[in-house]
Amino acid sequence: MTGRRVVRVPGANGTWWPRLVHGPVPPRPGPQWRLVRVTTAGICGSDLRGLAQAPVHGAADPAGVVPGHEVVGVLADGPGSGERVVVHPLVTCAARDEPLCASCRNGRFGQCDSFWQPTVRWSKSLGFSTDLGGGWADWVWAHRDMVRTLPPDLPDRTAVLAEPLSVAISGVRSVRDHAGDDVVIVGGGTLGLLTVVAVASVLPGSRCFAVVRHDFQADAARALGAEPVRTPADLPGARPRGAEVLIDGPGLAVDAGGTSSSLIAAMRAVRAGGRVLTLGNPDDCTDLSPLWLKGLTLLGHLEHAAEPSPRPPESADSLDEAVRLLGAAPDLGRLLVTHTFATDDVARALAVARARRTHRAIKVILQPPS
Repeated sequence: MTGRRVVRVPGANGTWWPRLVHGPVPPRPGPQWRLVRVTTAGICGSDLRGLAQAPVHGAADPAGVVPGHEVVGVLADGPGSGERVVVHPLVTCAARDEPLCASCRNGRFGQCDSFWQPTVRWSKSLGFSTDLGGGWADWVWAHRDMVRTLPPDLPDRTAVLAEPLSVAISGVRSVRDHAGDDVVIVGGGTLGLLTVVAVASVLPGSRCFAVVRHDFQADAARALGAEPVRTPADLPGARPRGAEVLIDGPGLAVDAGGTSSSLIAAMRAVRAGGRVLTLGNPDDCTDLSPLWLKGLTLLGHLEHAAEPSPRPPESADSLDEAVRLLGAAPDLGRLLVTHTFATDDVARALAVARARRTHRAIKVILQPPS
């Protein structure tokens, strides 16, 4: 079987460029792996960084990596063939048919021990692997434990939000004790806006503020129930101390921007003694002064997790819970998915995703031509 896929090829100055190629589908990784015909894949900030940087953890040949870890498709073989599914991208112990490590047993899938083994066979996730593939293709392999059946009336443009929503849900679940507190979310991209959805579900009674840069992001945040502001100093009752460092503010700040500037803004926005949750992958942060100045707690969170004691009607697994929430809001994709491109047109899709302000882009998706 053959198909199209986007692969990383060496570019200038240590960067990588996308190239559309045609060729055979990689061999089945094992008997429990299912072939998924991709129907929709998202472009994430980590995909953009992966094309700008050389390292790809666990990939034997970075030039062969097929990006895309936000994947919706149709099972193409085996039991349930023809079912629409969303794919859990992490390749954990269960997917490797290995005994569960302590992290996997405790539902902390983002910290699976296999990710850090020097002889790991595959990368930690679809979209960062040479032999499993990724969503920017016609086909991708997924272990049977990695697929989740979608409700029949949930459109692809909404279902593709399940993976980033799962990240937001699992992160916000780790700070349940802030239910009822004011929450400020820094970042007006897909992850930040979906964190508004997660806060509404997981932290009942919390008032949500969103620090955003652009008017179209403010409109989306407002539509989701958050109050948009442009800087932490614009928060109600804010009392700046020094360079926009607030001593009064929300009890919880969430960095969903994934940059050093968004992390600094989150630390500045939260009140003294508050907590900062990081959901993105920030680069070097050079200003940690708010951390010690205000006695903050900084909590890192990575990807997906299962809740030991979910509260009905919640699902334990964060991706299952994301699918449940999206099933109740099938039109969410109309608000957040702003641009759709054919996979063949990946270069233009990436240009739009990188120039969000110019194109008023939030989530950009790829769909293989029919």
